[in-house]
Amino acid sequence: MSQSNPVSRPTSADQAYHVEHEWEPDGKGGYAHATTIFLTASECPIGCSMCDLWQNTLTVPTPPGAIVRQIKTVLDEPLDHDRQWIKLYNSGNFFDPRSIPPADYAAIAKLCEPFQRVVVENHPHIGGDRMLRFNDMLDAQLEIAVGLETVQPRWLDRLGKRMTRDSFDQFAQGLIDHHIDLRVFLIVGVPGISTNESARWTRSSVRHAVLAGARHISLIPARQGHGWNGQADQLPQCSDQELRDLLNAAIHDANGYATVTLDTWGRDPT
Repeated sequence: MSQSNPVSRPTSADQAYHVEHEWEPDGKGGYAHATTIFLTASECPIGCSMCDLWQNTLTVPTPPGAIVRQIKTVLDEPLDHDRQWIKLYNSGNFFDPRSIPPADYAAIAKLCEPFQRVVVENHPHIGGDRMLRFNDMLDAQLEIAVGLETVQPRWLDRLGKRMTRDSFDQFAQGLIDHHIDLRVFLIVGVPGISTNESARWTRSSVRHAVLAGARHISLIPARQGHGWNGQADQLPQCSDQELRDLLNAAIHDANGYATVTLDTWGRDPT
């Protein structure tokens, strides 16, 4: 399990709103030290119904140079561990020019030189050409994290993801073609379904993500937050044991082709 819990607070374009230093499975039987920077940037334009990360975003386009300053401030702090991986999460889409100014790509890539892997989040329909341009600037392995959430078509539509399974698959294949790794976020549960049905569709989504070439799959239990079109009180309440069982089943389903982890935001794991 991994745990991070960025909290809502007044945002400044000159300061990342949260930083995590954590050990993450490297997919080879070991662990890599990951520095995760939750960047303060412009709000995501997609507007998924369950998302509460808009609380930590700017209401205006991110000023040029701000993201570079945020990253540099974090990396200037001393660490007890070697810098191996860096995750740059901006509560939206890294290749949305309102969020991460393309003019800053070169400076960001320069700051990422000490790292072996750079992970950013992005929607399949945003900034494909910019993604390839940034990838060309990196010495590290680029990994794109995509919120697929579920392969249940009706739920995917209700979440307001503005993508289909087919468009996700096409994007995943494009990443493979350009030697870019794929990380997938899957949500566990939507309003009005049982915990058993949540587990069944999550496992189907894991298998789909594996076939699409995902290197890492992160299971995220649905939390109330802000959204769900007023139906947050209908979310299934998975117990810790049910989540452990689901994680073990998902690891079995991945069959070694992808790393599977469970995120525990807002929970007190025991």
